[in-house]
Amino acid sequence: MKGIVDFFTERTVRWDDGTVVLIDQRRLPNRFTYIRCTDHTQIAKTIRDMNVRGAPAIGVAAAMGLALTAHNSKAETKRELLVELEEASRELVETRPTAANLAWAIKRIFRKASEAEGDIGHLKQTIIEEAERMADEDVEINREIGRNGSPLLKDGDTVLTHCKWL
Repeated sequence: MKGIVDFFTERTVRWDDGTVVLIDQRRLPNRFTYIRCTDHTQIAKTIRDMNVRGAPAIGVAAAMGLALTAHNSKAETKRELLVELEEASRELVETRPTAANLAWAIKRIFRKASEAEGDIGHLKQTIIEEAERMADEDVEINREIGRNGSPLLKDGDTVLTHCKWL
């Protein structure tokens, strides 16, 4: 049926052949819409404007922003691409300077890019694959939280979550 969303398989943030597709969380629960981003500045705007929320989703979105930077890059050398990634990272970090997952995601992409061998095409693909891996890991972590938490809840229970800065 058209218009039905399967919330068990739908991803908050996903890579779609050079486009990052995000659920516009500001519209929930009344409307289910997507935002499509084709460069890191659009990703930065979604984070800044709180279209994407939650520490893990913000981290994955930042990683995807760097994947878009790599995908769109005209760099011919690893060093040139790393410079572009550094510039994009600064803009992404400015959106939420205290967001631990955002900083963690950017560091992870940089580590993977720095360690990567091969030509520039392979380096770009490595960055994209790492961002996708991070998104997959986030989904699995959320499923594990659900498996662990579900025995603690009964039908009709209400759950309130909040962040605590340590």
